[in-house]
Amino acid sequence: DNEFKCPSGICLDKGKFLCDGKDDCADGFDESVNLCGHMECPAYSFKCGTGGCISGTLSCNGANDCFDGSDEAPLLCNTTKKVTTPAVVETPLELVGCPLPLSDERPIVTGAGSRILTGPITRGTVRFSCKQGFVLEGEETSYCANTKWGTSTIPKCVKYCSSSGEFDGYSTKALCTHNGQQVDCRKPFHPPGTEVKFVCATGFKTLSSLPEMRCMKGGYWNRGRQRCEQDCGQIATPTKSFSANGYTINNTVVPWHVGLYVWHNEKDYHFQCGGSLLTPDLVITAAHCVYDEGTRLAYSYDTFRVIAAKFYRNYGETTPDDKQRDVRLIEIAPDYKGRTENYYQDLALLTLDEPFELSHVIRPICVSFESFAEKESVTDGVEGQFAGWSIENKHELQFVPAVSKSNSVCRPKLRDIQSDKFCIFTQGKSLACQGDSGGGFTGKRETDANSARKIQRHFLYGVISNAPNADQCAHSLTVMTNIQYFEDMILNAMHRSVETRS
Repeated sequence: DNEFKCPSGICLDKGKFLCDGKDDCADGFDESVNLCGHMECPAYSFKCGTGGCISGTLSCNGANDCFDGSDEAPLLCNTTKKVTTPAVVETPLELVGCPLPLSDERPIVTGAGSRILTGPITRGTVRFSCKQGFVLEGEETSYCANTKWGTSTIPKCVKYCSSSGEFDGYSTKALCTHNGQQVDCRKPFHPPGTEVKFVCATGFKTLSSLPEMRCMKGGYWNRGRQRCEQDCGQIATPTKSFSANGYTINNTVVPWHVGLYVWHNEKDYHFQCGGSLLTPDLVITAAHCVYDEGTRLAYSYDTFRVIAAKFYRNYGETTPDDKQRDVRLIEIAPDYKGRTENYYQDLALLTLDEPFELSHVIRPICVSFESFAEKESVTDGVEGQFAGWSIENKHELQFVPAVSKSNSVCRPKLRDIQSDKFCIFTQGKSLACQGDSGGGFTGKRETDANSARKIQRHFLYGVISNAPNADQCAHSLTVMTNIQYFEDMILNAMHRSVETRS
């Protein structure tokens, strides 16, 4: 019973603070008539109008020592001169309580019962927190007594830099340091002074070093993250030989080739088609691989799964290199109508739920688009190759060299061929079979890198559309969908991938 509680929740000593003429509760409660009106004051003291007691020497001294100013009343002091009251707003809060920073650095203070305290903190245990976007520096709780906190540092709220979306991107890797010590870049917020260094991720390149980011006082980054460019169409040195007869290869030879699997009979995933990686989260394949001829719509995206660096065709036969991703979006060429239009515009793009992390066995293929007049001729006589798992009924990844023939050359042999197609044939006995649909026909080109040396890169020319059945593998041409006719569709999807995830 030696204490009383202010409306704010703070408990104060009755003997020191109650009815002493000073507003210790910061709302006048401790100097109110209800609490102080009945008090008896010693003979040597002065009784304030509200009932509080002050020293008799303080009356009529030109300063308001009573909470209500009654010690300087004109009739009492025989004066009509207006007494100047000190401007309370100019008195720092820490002079009437335990010190706290002002403005945005001031923490939210809560007392007993989680009640927020807004006035000066003069006594008691309180808890500190910060508004959204700020982080508390100092202890979460402290005790105030005699205008001093029980902890060594005064708590304050500091605006931190948010890492949400700042470091994310498949084209770079980040290293974060603060005061010379490495810190976890995955933390949601970082204090001012944090430095972030970037390097290009595997499969990406830049012509110059990437600039650093620094968290500035005030909680903002001094610059945005710079992306690296995709290093497409590059392969590691193969460790196994291949031939025109479709011999088994190491998956480093076609690191862009992926397998598309579909959930079958609510039991397991079954192989559906091949595909090619355009970016770490974008796959190009044939539309008929993801199209329901009955409904004339794409199958539900969540029935598909894409596996990169897949060596064995069967879903359950895995290697340490296998990496799986689910599909989150299917985009079919706008005029695709399936069999009724003889597979015209047989092309689809699959956006993955997560990007693949590139490596020596997972790399995207390059694409390049020609002027409209050259879209036909660019696919004639290209010496290239394709990969798949169905060649000669084997279930291991294989690779076959082939030569392209333009639409005008194919038409006499395949009279129903559509205008957006070309065909390929092999010089050996192996040819694409039904299970290889959706895979890519690729060829090497020399590219000028850094204007210093020429590099051989692999480019995608077409997507296997309607390959023959297995028993026709050695006797028929294979029809390809020419990607040149889908420039806008492909480049727009690649741009979305780069802008939102790289």
